[in-house]
Amino acid sequence: MKRNLIIILFLLLNLANVCAQSTFTARVVDATTGDPLPMASVYVSSSHSTITNQEGDFSIVAQPEDVLRITYVSYNAKNIKASDLGSKVALRPYTKMLQEVTVTPIDVVGLLKKLVKKLKMEYAQFRFEQSNYFYRQMSSNDTTYNELIEAFFRTQSNIALRNFMLTTGRYGNIESGDTLKPFYKFRNYYTTSCIAPMLPDPGIWRDLYTPLPYKWTKHYYDDLYNLSYAILQGDDDSKIIVVQFGETAQGTTHAMTGRLMFDMDKLRLLSFRGKVHNELVRIRYRTSGPTSMFRYCPRDIEIQMTYKHDRGFDEVASIGTRMVVNRGKNDYGGVYWSTLFNIDNYDIGEGTSTRKEDIYNALSQRGNDEAFREHYKIVKTTSTEEAIIRKFEREGCFGTFTK
Repeated sequence: MKRNLIIILFLLLNLANVCAQSTFTARVVDATTGDPLPMASVYVSSSHSTITNQEGDFSIVAQPEDVLRITYVSYNAKNIKASDLGSKVALRPYTKMLQEVTVTPIDVVGLLKKLVKKLKMEYAQFRFEQSNYFYRQMSSNDTTYNELIEAFFRTQSNIALRNFMLTTGRYGNIESGDTLKPFYKFRNYYTTSCIAPMLPDPGIWRDLYTPLPYKWTKHYYDDLYNLSYAILQGDDDSKIIVVQFGETAQGTTHAMTGRLMFDMDKLRLLSFRGKVHNELVRIRYRTSGPTSMFRYCPRDIEIQMTYKHDRGFDEVASIGTRMVVNRGKNDYGGVYWSTLFNIDNYDIGEGTSTRKEDIYNALSQRGNDEAFREHYKIVKTTSTEEAIIRKFEREGCFGTFTK
């Protein structure tokens, strides 16, 4: 009898804890400009975290007394109790240090060389370490065609992602009934959106010039990039260096440019924000007949990514991409974007992994997981994404795979 009473009390206590939980929603913004900060980290525990979406919004289930740690690279972190959250969280940016304050001029190329050497050693030690990720891909253009891919997968996560194993997910699409209109279907945008500023295993990017070359050559930066830098300092006196990789006068036909941030003292990657120029994306065009036509087209892809270091190596924390196609003679304009998030120990339930680099084919072979809707809000949907998801669910579009 006493044992049964203890069990009942234990269950009631757990039920009380669950009931006390609420969903907290807010927008993370720059304290100076008010601009939203996408891909900011919102952390409660290793099994309970999220990131802000493209509009800077997040939602997370927590107890009122839980403390949320909200971070964004080059901004001062903020710890705030869930019950005190409010509708906005403003983060203050680091202060830019005047170069006159630096006693010894910084050898940027020498510092990058040290960073590359450190990352190569790290890759040799941790290359087989894996982590779990959530992925969302949306396609929207000015026909009535829209596409959604959402999935959980496991992959090797040091420096750049590789060797994907799909666990579970869903696919949905809506197409125009007019078969004469061309449209896009990205068969390799999934792997394209997993790009990184250093590629130990380049794969489809073997001809891409990146800010951190895995194979160092003496005149790499002289030939490919214009380099500039700034040093930022936080309230806790931590310093990061921001290196801008701009194109040289002659330019490059297939390169990644942008801003790389890393810890100067620990040589840790923190973030990259920039663009991949002329990436070849495989596109399917609908024709007037029953068949379709494929071709590879060069496209520019915007990218924003962050790293984490809690397991002793530089591990991909999040990647966000965006590709805009302007309307032309033979093209419909559109926007295509993806979000990828390291979910740590988040429990996605039982699932049988399928090793497949092409997530579209992997999902079509596996079929949609009806239980997926319980998990997809691990990253808050934007208003556009939510509208598309609701439309797909209402019209039964999930599980219809086009060839």
